[in-house]
Amino acid sequence: MKWLLVAALAAGLASPAFAADAPAAKPVVKAPVPAGFNWTSCYVGVQGGGSWGKSEHVARAGDAVGPTITGTFNLTGGVAGGAFGCDFQIEKTVLGFENDASWTNQRGSVPDMPPFNGAATSRTREKWIDMFRGRVGYALDRFLIYGTAGIAFAGTDVTVSNPAGQVTDSKTRAGLAAGLGGEWAAWTDSWGAVSFKLEYIHADFGSKRYVDPAVPIGAFTVITRDVRLTDDIVRAGVNVRFNWDSPVVTKD
Repeated sequence: MKWLLVAALAAGLASPAFAADAPAAKPVVKAPVPAGFNWTSCYVGVQGGGSWGKSEHVARAGDAVGPTITGTFNLTGGVAGGAFGCDFQIEKTVLGFENDASWTNQRGSVPDMPPFNGAATSRTREKWIDMFRGRVGYALDRFLIYGTAGIAFAGTDVTVSNPAGQVTDSKTRAGLAAGLGGEWAAWTDSWGAVSFKLEYIHADFGSKRYVDPAVPIGAFTVITRDVRLTDDIVRAGVNVRFNWDSPVVTKD
């Protein structure tokens, strides 16, 4: 009995020592939260592409609209310029705005149609285009799909040439623009990102009056006309994006 008591006492004293020497339980480590790209940023960029438009010159006499002088004809040219904008991401939705200005040499010309002077040629030319648009997009991590709409301005001129000479009338046009596009954040850093975009924009400038009043040139008269104008633009661009006080890569 005496030896049993001694053994029990020794076991009780040894237990805390063994417990102290036992390795501590490892804390539970949660798996890292996957990171994603955040489109919240302001950016500057360059862009360029092609422009295809349509125009028509329609005779005008006071309030009376006459027959078409040219019928509808095509315009073609290139566009190149820069852009500035800002985006704000809320979950997967991206809201933003963009202002872009581009040089363009889009133009087209056709002979006048009977009963007008068949020896005359009418031309529509666009020299620059500036658009301010809102953007609404859906973010798929580094890919952004968006729609865009807003107002557009264009510097234009209309030239009518005949054997006796020519008349040119220049005007600034205002209209509406809408389109869609996609953007890819190809390279990111702590300060921001570099992204590439591809977009299509349709701009409608309606109708505006040119050569008012009519201008006589020798035996010919260049008559007053309403000129319709639309643009279809496809362009690619590169944007440099700067963060809004937060890293580009954030936790979902």
